[in-house]
Amino acid sequence: MRERPRRFRINDDTMTTIVVLSLLFCVGVVVAGMVLAYFGVDVSIIVGNALTVFGTELGICGVMTIFNRWADKQEQLAKMRSIKRMQREAYKTDNEFEREEFKESLRRENTENVAG
Repeated sequence: MRERPRRFRINDDTMTTIVVLSLLFCVGVVVAGMVLAYFGVDVSIIVGNALTVFGTELGICGVMTIFNRWADKQEQLAKMRSIKRMQREAYKTDNEFEREEFKESLRRENTENVAG
């Protein structure tokens, strides 16, 4: 079987790849705009739009990064709550077991006292 070609990613992260490639695109547009401006073509609107698109995309990626960090934190908190809950239940089970043993020993003593 033929292997799938590996996707191009920077730091094995899609968001980083998108931002870096968008930055390279914007740099290309700005450089092309400078070359065209040298020849007297008005490209200020195109260059301005390219920079606006990059800024918007960068903001969206920043919000996504903040959300990912928040989601990771929520997962950590859920794991900690689960661990603490399991510890409490284990402690409660141990205490119940000790109480039952104590009650059983009291019953045996009472039975022995009444019988003897």
